[in-house]
Amino acid sequence: MKWLRFVSLGLFSLLGLGGVAFAQYSSSNYKANEVIFGSGGDNGQASANYEASVAAGILGVGLYSSANYQAYSGFLTPGDPFLELGIDTASVDLGNLSPSSTNSGQASFHVRAYIDSGYTVQTVSQPPTYTSGTRSHTLPAKATLGAPSVGIEEFGINLVHNTSPAVGSDPAPQPSSAFATGVAASGYNTPNQFKYNVGDIVAQTPSGSSGWGLTQYTISYIADASILTPSGNYQMAQDLVVVATY
Repeated sequence: MKWLRFVSLGLFSLLGLGGVAFAQYSSSNYKANEVIFGSGGDNGQASANYEASVAAGILGVGLYSSANYQAYSGFLTPGDPFLELGIDTASVDLGNLSPSSTNSGQASFHVRAYIDSGYTVQTVSQPPTYTSGTRSHTLPAKATLGAPSVGIEEFGINLVHNTSPAVGSDPAPQPSSAFATGVAASGYNTPNQFKYNVGDIVAQTPSGSSGWGLTQYTISYIADASILTPSGNYQMAQDLVVVATY
């Protein structure tokens, strides 16, 4: 009996920011860390027992943008851009692969961004590979989008909820799409359809959206073996690269 096991390790990488944005105003005579259009406010209320920021009658709160600019108004809008990728699942074990069935699993990560025009998430890892001494075998990447093919060697992913096999979840902006706009990229956003190509963008923010806030993503994995697939322990270190756009 063949024994094949696929484990995807949660090794994610982050590629940082470019560009600069500021919420401060200054000259040779003054500097304002926060600008308020309203009746008043103070971001330095504090004592030995508490610290707080207060505002009265703020006007123009929210996101404003056009083809030429983007601004986010409201009390305490930090001027430092950031881009964060967080690993929420350390590893995925797809179990023992068989030529008679498709094995599946899932892992989650999140992206949180502020003061950019969006971002892309790219996968740069090779498919699961078995190595023993001088012997090596890699499950072929499912280069064309499609349903799992039982009995044919392949490896694929998507980033949406599936029913066949029952695995995965749609991208989940937190707390809603009014605060974050991340989506699964084309080719990885069709339920029950999978693919994989090294270097593909698998998640992103739509063109024209801010990309600000936090979006939770779930990667759904599928793997199939054939009767000729060498037995062994197949592993893949899943490396993702997230890049801010401006």
